[in-house]
Amino acid sequence: MKVKAMIKENNALREQMTPFNRSYFEDMILAMRASRVDPVRAEKLLLEAAALLLQGQGKGRNAKQIFGEHPEDYFKDIMDSVPARPERSKLNYYLMIAWTALTLFFGVMAIAGLFMEWSGGSADMFGKVSVFTLIVVGLGSIVLMELLVRWMSSLSENDAPKAKTFDIKALGIYVAVAVVVIFAGIFLDNLFPVITISPWVSLIISLAGGLGLKFIFFKS
Repeated sequence: MKVKAMIKENNALREQMTPFNRSYFEDMILAMRASRVDPVRAEKLLLEAAALLLQGQGKGRNAKQIFGEHPEDYFKDIMDSVPARPERSKLNYYLMIAWTALTLFFGVMAIAGLFMEWSGGSADMFGKVSVFTLIVVGLGSIVLMELLVRWMSSLSENDAPKAKTFDIKALGIYVAVAVVVIFAGIFLDNLFPVITISPWVSLIISLAGGLGLKFIFFKS
């Protein structure tokens, strides 16, 4: 039975419970669905618990008498037995960001180049890429993501940015860094080789990158 079907059956069983038992059982559901237990197994266990509760309810017993004082304790041993997912290392996290950025970059190059070819135009500008550009895309995506994460972490509980005084010093530093990066980019771009690559090859690289994301970084 699929998860959606089991949830639907669970909802039907809850309709047969007394208000107290239903409230108690819904707390059990919240605890179980928030755990690391596999969704299919979790719904099967909840269905079994619902059937057990209705059986006891028919004999005049309430949820506390059947499962105990606290709703979350009944499945505690099962929930605690599931190993925690290993945290993604910082290096793995940065590699994933750069990989994703380059995958999207080649995807955009492929789509733009193929569109220009099909429309009768020249795809030359989308058929050449500097090695320096690839480095900037990879490293720049990491920096951009870190800035975004830090900005999001500065939001208040109501999702509104915290009011901060205008920091002219910080603005000056950002402007100075941006100017240095731009001029360094102009200079370094001429030092790195330029790769000629057709839109179809860019498309293949982008598709391969997408598969790599799935099977390397998001594998079960």
